[in-house]
Amino acid sequence: MAKQDKLITYAYLKEECDLPQNIQDEDLEHKIYRAQEMLRMLMGDEFYQDFKTNYKSNTLSVAYNALQPYIKQFIAWQANQYYYIKANFKPTRAGIRVHTEENSVAASDTQMAMLIKDAKEQAQYYKKLMIDFLNGNYSNYPLYDYTCNNNLSGNSFHISAVINKGKHNDDCTCHRCRC
Repeated sequence: MAKQDKLITYAYLKEECDLPQNIQDEDLEHKIYRAQEMLRMLMGDEFYQDFKTNYKSNTLSVAYNALQPYIKQFIAWQANQYYYIKANFKPTRAGIRVHTEENSVAASDTQMAMLIKDAKEQAQYYKKLMIDFLNGNYSNYPLYDYTCNNNLSGNSFHISAVINKGKHNDDCTCHRCRC
């Protein structure tokens, strides 16, 4: 896989998530890619691409600079979650193998499940912080879809009888708000 434009560094991921420094960067590459794809889904493609373009060209606005810490933490913890899912396994030509060393033993399924659950909870926490920040400052981000038809939860399941009045505003285009 070709290297991509990353919004975080490998060093940032390792430090933020307390990962060992001896983890190979290439073991984290795809995890960061997947985390950024999740971010793109949450932000919407146009907003994500605009942020990424400004980040790459080092021309972040004041609003984007305020958003950047939330984005970095979300990407780091989401990538960390993806890392833990496959941390004990290495793909080889002969199939998937469990990684072991002479003086260690692979973590048990129960131990790995606990680590994955913790990483997932942290990723969800930072996702919520980022979304809450965007919702509270939506006027600073014109490409941000602050209507009730956006899907920032990443989950397409909705209970239609539950009304989230906090998301509806004068610009909302949902059926309920147009009536």
